[in-house]
Amino acid sequence: MILSRTLVILFILLAFSSQPGYAGYGAAPETTLDTSILKIDEERYLGARIKQDTALIDEDGTEFTMSEMIGKPIIILFSYYDCDGYCPTVNTNLLETLKKTKYTAGVDYQVITISFDKNDTIETAKKFSEGLDMDDEMRKGWRVAILKNKEEIEPFTGALGYKFFWSYRDQIFLHPGVYIFASPEGRAVRYLYSSSVAEMDMELAIVDALGNKISKSKTIDLLISVCYSYNYEEGKYTVNYPLFISIASLLFGIFIVGLSLFIYRKRRCS
Repeated sequence: MILSRTLVILFILLAFSSQPGYAGYGAAPETTLDTSILKIDEERYLGARIKQDTALIDEDGTEFTMSEMIGKPIIILFSYYDCDGYCPTVNTNLLETLKKTKYTAGVDYQVITISFDKNDTIETAKKFSEGLDMDDEMRKGWRVAILKNKEEIEPFTGALGYKFFWSYRDQIFLHPGVYIFASPEGRAVRYLYSSSVAEMDMELAIVDALGNKISKSKTIDLLISVCYSYNYEEGKYTVNYPLFISIASLLFGIFIVGLSLFIYRKRRCS
């Protein structure tokens, strides 16, 4: 597990090193890499509320606030639009995985990619959006946006435990690739890391975000949620083995009791 996590971090850093820098942040002495930014303190931030009064502008120039997205589960993905490697890949991976699920963007959930780069503009957001191979149906439920007030970037990302910093040496942003799932009420309910997300992980995270709204009509999703538990160390869902062991033990106990009663009654009758 430790080796796997190390390889993921090395892959991310290699991806970063291949990206071009840009002059918007100038130059400065070497900085020490803080690898802690690649992992979010989920136990602390699960349940955190999105700053709903935050004003944004999407790729079409439409102004809105996060409060306008309340009502459906939200998948939040932080990126920066000058990036030509890691960020487009993470967004594309999310897109391709969502296509395989049984849920529909704009109907069952909504997605928003938000830039944490103060130099991003409506133009760079539009260009980034056009680079994603989305069909019309997906675009109805996916917005690519920037924050209207650049001073709100760090308070907004920080409220969800998301950290990033500019590497002057490499002239790139260092940041985690994580999908943040928020409930219809606007609270963070799940963090999934892009390096380990499968179709089942995505569906279960959407179920978590939907909560009681979906549990009453889709009992199969509840069963799936019970059979799979979220692994905080690996940032993904794994089979809930303790549950199956407990059920097996219970069934075995019932079988033994039943068998004993059957033998006891048979002996009495004979």
